[in-house]
Amino acid sequence: MKIALSLIVAVLFTMSGLGLSVSGAEDGSSLVFAKCGSCHSLKRVCRGLGKKDLAAWEKTTQRMAEMGMIVTADELDGISNYLANAKPGESPVCK
Repeated sequence: MKIALSLIVAVLFTMSGLGLSVSGAEDGSSLVFAKCGSCHSLKRVCRGLGKKDLAAWEKTTQRMAEMGMIVTADELDGISNYLANAKPGESPVCK
């Protein structure tokens, strides 16, 4: 149910043209909640923090886009940059 609701919210954002900005850490976490959280438990995302560098997160997010995540190139960059710089356990994603 939680996953379905997250997916609906992500689709509504995409369809409404209300795209999320990627200008800061808070916006990066919002993208992670909306895009990654629509399919994954955020615990799964949290476990990767501090273990992957930017190149690894870019590879991961690109793979997710290829598997159907609806995301723009700017959003992919924002997600990858946010995750590469987030501290393990300290990120809002981990709370």
